Amino acid sequence: MTVNPKQKKPVYAGLSISHHEIELAVFSPKTLAVEQFFSIPVPAGLFDDERDMVQDANVLKELISQLVRQARPRPTMVHLSLPGTLLRMVEMPKMDPSALYVSLSSEAERYKAFDNTEASVDFIVCQNPNLPANLLQLVLGAVRSDVLQIYFKILKELRLKVATIGLEPLNILRGMAGTGVLDSLVQQIGTETCWGMIFVEPSRVRFSLWRCDQLLELRELSMKTSEFANATPQSLVVEDMLEEIRRTVKNEQPVLWLTHNMHAAMENALSSVLGCPVRTAPMGGAIAMAQPMALASVGCAMTSVVPFPFELDITEGLKSTTASASSEAAEMAAGDSGPEWLIPAGVAALVLGGLATGVLYAMAAMSSAQIPDLTSKVDGAKVEVAGLQSRQAELKKKAELDQSLLDMVQKAKIRNHVYVALTEDLKHKTPTQLWIQNLIVDDEMEMDGKALNHKSVINFAKSFDSAPYTKAILIDAIKEGKLGSSLIYDFKISGGVNLDKSVLPNAGAGTAPSSQTGPGSALKAPDKAGA
Repeated sequence: MTVNPKQKKPVYAGLSISHHEIELAVFSPKTLAVEQFFSIPVPAGLFDDERDMVQDANVLKELISQLVRQARPRPTMVHLSLPGTLLRMVEMPKMDPSALYVSLSSEAERYKAFDNTEASVDFIVCQNPNLPANLLQLVLGAVRSDVLQIYFKILKELRLKVATIGLEPLNILRGMAGTGVLDSLVQQIGTETCWGMIFVEPSRVRFSLWRCDQLLELRELSMKTSEFANATPQSLVVEDMLEEIRRTVKNEQPVLWLTHNMHAAMENALSSVLGCPVRTAPMGGAIAMAQPMALASVGCAMTSVVPFPFELDITEGLKSTTASASSEAAEMAAGDSGPEWLIPAGVAALVLGGLATGVLYAMAAMSSAQIPDLTSKVDGAKVEVAGLQSRQAELKKKAELDQSLLDMVQKAKIRNHVYVALTEDLKHKTPTQLWIQNLIVDDEMEMDGKALNHKSVINFAKSFDSAPYTKAILIDAIKEGKLGSSLIYDFKISGGVNLDKSVLPNAGAGTAPSSQTGPGSALKAPDKAGA
């Protein structure tokens, strides 16, 4: 087979089709930064009342076409994110995966949303030591096959191939994981602490309970969420939500609930009654020039590069069961072999590290003291005075915690400026004869990589001597080696990171590249080295 070296690689994008808008996110395959982002609102009547059926395929095609026409270069492959018609946790007898796909398709088709059609499904096995040995606990995700065929037909007519098909709730979580939001959340609340996620759609609500990135519970409820706009702590709809939250968490006590598409009135009402923060899931605007940016299309586009332990890909179900795979669907789902995106994990985290500050703001109320709600009336002045004194003491403690949070935010701003400045300097200072393979930045900085000569390593290390955010930069090692038939040098550089306020004014300024080495990219290896 002859390969044309000049043949263009496919341009990948995340395409999210939700109940309220359609989004297109195009990523750089080298830096993992959002190069382009476009969105368009969904007009009334495009979906049916339950929001599971496409009413007008021509309108949907025109909306997608408008987004694709704006992108330069034009995407050729898309990771597709769709609203999940069904997403819940089930128990099934142990059987082969092929038999499970057939059984789960039949299970899904029992629900009202799949009347008169087949279900395209996928599943994930959850480890549950409390189950009998002959049973499996699964997370089941499904979409209507007839609606899936509409999407396939539209994308085929627009000359777009489908790389993967994921479900919106999971792609939002993937976006949180890939942009560092989820890691920052876990670091703030602790690895042993639970947190909850609530996804709101026009006619249903999905509840999930997590510890780190481990799913503990997943439930969904049909309800008219339009009533959320008028919610108060005494509303009947709030009581219904509280009952479903209790069924989800059982004996656990989440320290935080994140929401998506929930009205602010319902967030405030739940926060008041639950006594813990209820906040909108942090968006990913810090990594894009366009505003606003939601996480579904971002997470979908990250499918090929960001590992996430909990993911459903409907294309796997299409390949594994004959119940829902037409020849056209199989052709579209197969596509090309996939993107060739190779990103060092440390550098990708650094490029996206600016989200950490935003997460601290979103989580600021989480460490505040929980002041008891003195709603019940008590008899006797003595009890009333005792309650007021207790409240006064807690308010004083809250003031101290607020000051502590302000200090945390200030430190986060400084760290964020360091990340941005270091990212800019890496883009400008890295010579073409040198490339970085791994980068770790905390209170100390370590980087290692390869170079074609000693001089490039020495000049590269010296270029950080005048940077305000580094101190005591040292070359720990330079070792001669081979890469194919080329002579190569492995190196390691380390040094301290300055987190003093003095780095703030000049943190974002990149330094001009050295005239001896020329401009280069920290993420690109020289062609002649064979990398």
